[in-house]
Amino acid sequence: MANYKIVISGYYGFNNAGDEAMLSAILQALNRTFHSPDITVISGSPQTTAATYGVHTLPRFSIGGILRAVFSSDLIISGGGSLLQDVTSWKSMIYYLSIITLGVLFRKQVFLYSQGIGPVRYRVIRIILKHVLNHVDAITVRDKESKGFLQRLGVRRKIYTTADAVLSLAPADLSIGRRIFREKGIPEGKKKIGVAIRYWHHSKEWMDKLKSAISRLAAKEDAVIVCIPMQYPEDEKAAESMNLEDDRVYFLDDDYSIEELMSIIGNMDVLLGMRLHALIFSALMHVPFLGISYDPKIDNFLALIGQKPSTSVQHMDGEKLYNDTCRILFSGLAPEDWEKVDALRERASLNVQILKSLVTHKEENP
Repeated sequence: MANYKIVISGYYGFNNAGDEAMLSAILQALNRTFHSPDITVISGSPQTTAATYGVHTLPRFSIGGILRAVFSSDLIISGGGSLLQDVTSWKSMIYYLSIITLGVLFRKQVFLYSQGIGPVRYRVIRIILKHVLNHVDAITVRDKESKGFLQRLGVRRKIYTTADAVLSLAPADLSIGRRIFREKGIPEGKKKIGVAIRYWHHSKEWMDKLKSAISRLAAKEDAVIVCIPMQYPEDEKAAESMNLEDDRVYFLDDDYSIEELMSIIGNMDVLLGMRLHALIFSALMHVPFLGISYDPKIDNFLALIGQKPSTSVQHMDGEKLYNDTCRILFSGLAPEDWEKVDALRERASLNVQILKSLVTHKEENP
């Protein structure tokens, strides 16, 4: 499997920590599986992605470049993350489906890597999705809901339920986060509550209730609140828009690396997260967490470890969030919850095993 030519398509190069962690996990897996793979990543910021990961890159809308790269490749990887859903944008879903379709038309191996698929609201897109995915080589999804959606859609290809690829990353060194805290003047010796939010529909309505819960936590529990930007600078702006004028609330305002964010979260006592990969980083670092749902992917991840969201942006319950946080802050998660997290980490490693089996079978049966 030397010098295998691989094209990776996903939401890369947009300063979204979750997607960048996904790319990092995929690249680590590929470099363990292939000998000197020739990897090209389609990116929104090609120069940054090339410098960060040491790969070839293509601009996201370089039609000619993408056509040539796919045509000359051996393998197309789509993923991971929530690429194939039309809630965020039906146009982006068509974009990712188009690259998968190119791989199918050029008779390349096409592998969907640890995806969270659905919901898909538009009937015509569901029809296209069904026909395209019935011609790919293998599909791994990160939760049973995605598998169920594809099966109901009529996808007949083998669908493997694994786990989010980010769960295969190694935990980060905690000293990195402590250094950042010192630089930002965040005091030691106090309980630290991490908050990872983003803008979403009707933001002011639910943010006001969230602000009230956070203010109570800072005042009554003698804790410091650390607002963590998983997508910079958008998430920093979202946190600052709550107008939390309290000297116990700290806003991290830099574009942190994956390792830095993991270490920051690793130094929390509890994390309140809207961002899926903030919750996943917490799981990796064995930090107790509470989910704030805005999308089914939050509910689906929490269900994997037997949890439900504390609240949601659609029906924000600040009182419940406050009480749940106090409970978790002082009692943590149950041991069986952490056992489920560790089991998920094992399942995440299956993604690359399935890919390796696919490629080996192709080489043995050209």
